[in-house]
Amino acid sequence: MLDFVDMASMARYLFAPNTLPLTNLLMNSNKKALEALFSFQGMQVAADVNQFQLIAGMGEVNGVAIQQLVIDPVSVNLTVLGDHDDLSNSYEALRKFLAEIDPKRRMEHPKLYTTTYQTQSSVKLSVPYERLIAPEFMNFLKSKIAVLRPDDSSAAEIYLSNLAFQVRYIPKSDIYSLVPKLLTIEPRAGSDPKENMYYVLTPTASDAHRTLVEEFEKAMS
Repeated sequence: MLDFVDMASMARYLFAPNTLPLTNLLMNSNKKALEALFSFQGMQVAADVNQFQLIAGMGEVNGVAIQQLVIDPVSVNLTVLGDHDDLSNSYEALRKFLAEIDPKRRMEHPKLYTTTYQTQSSVKLSVPYERLIAPEFMNFLKSKIAVLRPDDSSAAEIYLSNLAFQVRYIPKSDIYSLVPKLLTIEPRAGSDPKENMYYVLTPTASDAHRTLVEEFEKAMS
């Protein structure tokens, strides 16, 4: 029976250059205001002539836990513990803050090139791990346990550990590029293999993530 145990939603908002109010974020009063708004437990801001980076983590806003916020010259990377609505509400709080600290209010109507999403979850399925690989391959591995067992071990077992695919993208514009993203469906590290607990990472928002997991379980059952 499908059961989502936890979920984290991530987004990268890619803007045109000079959209984000980087100079204003360097001001101590604005850094403190941002830290207070999101109740961040830690924040670091680094800038030189060619580079700006703000990294903050372990906070919350409007009842949503913020795992990490990273701002660089052209993007905002935001990770929250929750679904797409939690992510969108948190980003909106940040966007309003960035508009308010900027005399030009560029973030009121930002020039946003694109937004990419990722969702990760721990989910219990009715699908045994062995279903993810060809039975012939699994039988081959099990037949080689004696070869794989070290001399000082009384027995050995083989379980699936990691399984990931890479999704590549061709952007609609040559103004920006999109890095490949992972699609991962694998046993949850540290879980009992008999529990069928999976770690799932998809390059999608949470609604599509849920649908993919549901369809995966149906296809494999």
